[in-house]
Amino acid sequence: LGLAPSKLVDIGVHTIILDTVAYAELCERFNGGSFLHHVPAVEMKNDGSVMRTAHIVAADGWDVDLPLWADAAPCGPCHPGNDSH
Repeated sequence: LGLAPSKLVDIGVHTIILDTVAYAELCERFNGGSFLHHVPAVEMKNDGSVMRTAHIVAADGWDVDLPLWADAAPCGPCHPGNDSH
């Protein structure tokens, strides 16, 4: 899917990952029970994946605060071959 968060949304991702119980429950509920690994420090890219992700999230019925996503279009997946955080 080529999904990616903005810099601000990525801070939120990092915060929830630190609460391992909550993160595991999110993975169970929204990632088919599979733990989604996070591998930071991969080169950022400006390919439109951040705003594309925001629109996909919104289309799925979630409330999206676009200013949180619009800060950093130059962002990409955290790990090569991985489509999201």
